[in-house]
Amino acid sequence: AILDQVAQALVDCLAAMELSIFNVNHGFCEAVVRGLRSGFLVPEDYRRLSTSDTLEDMRSALEESDYGTFLQDEPSPLLVSTISKKCYEKLADEFRYVKAQTVEPLATFMDFIAREKMIDNVVMIIQGVLNNKAPIELQEKVHPLGVFEGMKVIMSETFDVQGGFDDVYRIFLVDTPIGPYFEEYLRDADREKDEMSRAGIETSQVGGILTKQDLEIMKATLKKAWLEDFNEFCQGLGGTTAEVMGHMLKMEADFRVLLVTMNALNTNLSTEAKLQDRNSLYPSFGYLYPEGTKELRKVWNDTTVRAALEPYSKYLALLDQVKQFYEAESGIADGGKSVSGFQSMEDLIYAENVHMYEMAFEQQYHFGVFYAWVKLKEQEIRNIRWIANMVILGTKEHIDDTIVPIFQPRL
Repeated sequence: AILDQVAQALVDCLAAMELSIFNVNHGFCEAVVRGLRSGFLVPEDYRRLSTSDTLEDMRSALEESDYGTFLQDEPSPLLVSTISKKCYEKLADEFRYVKAQTVEPLATFMDFIAREKMIDNVVMIIQGVLNNKAPIELQEKVHPLGVFEGMKVIMSETFDVQGGFDDVYRIFLVDTPIGPYFEEYLRDADREKDEMSRAGIETSQVGGILTKQDLEIMKATLKKAWLEDFNEFCQGLGGTTAEVMGHMLKMEADFRVLLVTMNALNTNLSTEAKLQDRNSLYPSFGYLYPEGTKELRKVWNDTTVRAALEPYSKYLALLDQVKQFYEAESGIADGGKSVSGFQSMEDLIYAENVHMYEMAFEQQYHFGVFYAWVKLKEQEIRNIRWIANMVILGTKEHIDDTIVPIFQPRL
């Protein structure tokens, strides 16, 4: 009993230290992000956007929100891609402003958030190189959060795309924070038949390896490595950050497992020969890990997926909700009904994530609010892009099918 009292006193002492020390180093940055929370679109903003008849009307509606006049210099006619790109640029500017005020370990934490977008940019540019497209032609598709120093060289007009992968390897895979993820991926991709990894990969081999590999699988593998690395870093921080971020990253890991599993059904990734490729995309942590993922590694159809998820009522409920969507999607080719009105696994996961990220703001003195803020802004931009697409297509009645409101007023 005495030992329990001593242990509890120690926990209380550490909690008090975290409370005081956190504000000394990170209090201002946290206050800035909590202030930026008030800039999310409110129901009235969504109502104005939803009643727009043209993208020009949307420009006017956004001017009355926290986005302000960020589109005022864009010429008419506006494009959906322009609105989306300017929204991401605004997010990137705010992200860089917050990051400029940080000290360690928050600075590294913010770097981890940006690494996910670096992976998106790198994979996109590699795909362009494989298709003999100059990287500068892909400038419009670059995610501003994932821009790093070496990209200035790649994006210059003088960069020789015919030079192969030597420069790409040197800049992307050596000079960036995501370089170690690529090194690991390339070693696995070029593994010998006896499954012994080579000591290293020569730059001359990179082109051949990347050309053979499916880029979507490569992206998923890199994201998995990033997620595991990020989780390890957060757990090393301890305290409330480890608790809040641990929950969010575990949920994200589980959702990735579900998405990979569902999207692999009815493809060659569910065949016995390719199961290993699919299973290698499962993160090695999460609420499903290890028992759930062990069972999911064996699945090949809807029935076996359902049996594997039986102990996990929340995920089973998600599966039941999307069942109609996948049935309708597979029935379209046979003259079945359309998928409109049903929600895909991605749509339901977006909605679940929004609630989870909102809850991160309910606790204080942790880094989770920075991650949650970025993720919620990305969802808001998806909402705006969806509304813009529906306005262009003249199908505004479908706007509410997909948008996920953020920080709705509590009744």
